[in-house]
Amino acid sequence: MTTLADRLTDEEERTLNRLHQRLLNARAASVHSGGLDILGRYYDADRYMRSIGLNVPPGYEDLRTVIAWPAQAADTIEERLDVEGIRTSTTDAPSEVLWDIWQASGLDEESQLAHADALIYGRSYVVVGTDHSGDPAITVESPLWMAHERDPLTRQVRAAARFVQDPREVDLPQYARSTTAVAASLFLPGQTVQVVRDDGGEAGAWVVVDRDVHGMPQVPVVPLVNRPRVADRAGRSEMLRVIPVADACCRAITNMQIATEFQAVPQRYILGASQEDFEDADGNPVPAWEAYLGRVWALANDQAKAGQFPAAELRNFTEAITAYGKIAASLQGVPLSYFAVGGDNPASADAIRAEEARLVKACERRQRAFGGPWEQVMRLAIWIAEGGTLPQGLDRLALVWRDPSTPTMAAKADYVSKMVAAGVFPPAYGPEALGLPVSEQERIAELWREADPAARLAASLDRASRTPTQPATADEGVAHGTGQQPPTAG
Repeated sequence: MTTLADRLTDEEERTLNRLHQRLLNARAASVHSGGLDILGRYYDADRYMRSIGLNVPPGYEDLRTVIAWPAQAADTIEERLDVEGIRTSTTDAPSEVLWDIWQASGLDEESQLAHADALIYGRSYVVVGTDHSGDPAITVESPLWMAHERDPLTRQVRAAARFVQDPREVDLPQYARSTTAVAASLFLPGQTVQVVRDDGGEAGAWVVVDRDVHGMPQVPVVPLVNRPRVADRAGRSEMLRVIPVADACCRAITNMQIATEFQAVPQRYILGASQEDFEDADGNPVPAWEAYLGRVWALANDQAKAGQFPAAELRNFTEAITAYGKIAASLQGVPLSYFAVGGDNPASADAIRAEEARLVKACERRQRAFGGPWEQVMRLAIWIAEGGTLPQGLDRLALVWRDPSTPTMAAKADYVSKMVAAGVFPPAYGPEALGLPVSEQERIAELWREADPAARLAASLDRASRTPTQPATADEGVAHGTGQQPPTAG
């Protein structure tokens, strides 16, 4: 249902202004306070080191170096967060209906962006709405343009807003050519309001462009929060622990480059020579490159003496860089090779797994932290798909994550085969236990059914005996709005 209003209510305007100020403060804050703009520069390796200005001589600013350890800290975890399916409960097979909604919104790729932004900035957002045909549409939003606030009692999102300073996203003609217009989407319980205002000069009032009263059971904005705490549920960037060490390492690398420029190549000196000793027979100065190649070593002045200073030792710089890499690796709980090339040499595959134990546990924690919000997103999507009703049994949704560890396929196959032989796993669970994608699991099951005549006959009899109102699977129950399992023979 869509209605139009001329302006926001007083409470809505206060909420929107409060969220706008919260976003501006979050972007402009210092790196120690989790400033979003600075964190983005660190991730992009566009943030030069902080120094007192004594280690880089004038004219040599281009030798400053940026090391991408903060990005490594975030990417190391994001690379191991892959969603492979969604179950209607922890005991059911992955749901085809929910997975179809997931893929229709492009979340195979967009979920990776949401995880990356949550690790970089401390949070990202997922918005649930409808497309032009009325089907669920799930989009991922950046914290650079979005802010939210929670109810202090329920901890649920009670309001959120997305701000865009782009005239192309403003539908009103009077703002179409403005370069200072700010468009916003205000998400409130049961409704979404599209507003715009011109911030040129003194900011004016927000003008309502559209008010969509959809009646959703909660605000359709779900934050993905990294490292929340009871006192700070907005989240913290995964890079904050590494940034000070990365700054120190940048200074060491920059000093090494300056030492290489000035002292790594032996410096030559000449004592007792005059200007005429550097001129040819015609009185022309000897070119600098000829002097550099050694012609000045043969001087007619027998009073002149030539020599060279010893080259600078650069090992202290490389040892310092390795030490910084060890500190960064210990802070992130990852093998040293992630932050220092050639820093270690594991003796075996078991040694590799032991070194990655903390990293695997950190990824499992993120899977749990991000899994709950994704389950909330899928419930809202089902609410839209079912026309405003939520089927029973969806309170136990569970995401299927890829194993974040790095075992070999041979080791996993040996483990699964032994568990099946011992009767712990049923044979049908083998493909899922191996970590194969849902599409491959379905293909394998189909091939087994085609190869087994008895299974084909049982499937045909089952379809023939099924009543028209009786769903065949949990997925069909979700699609029909019942959420009930089909009865089994006694």
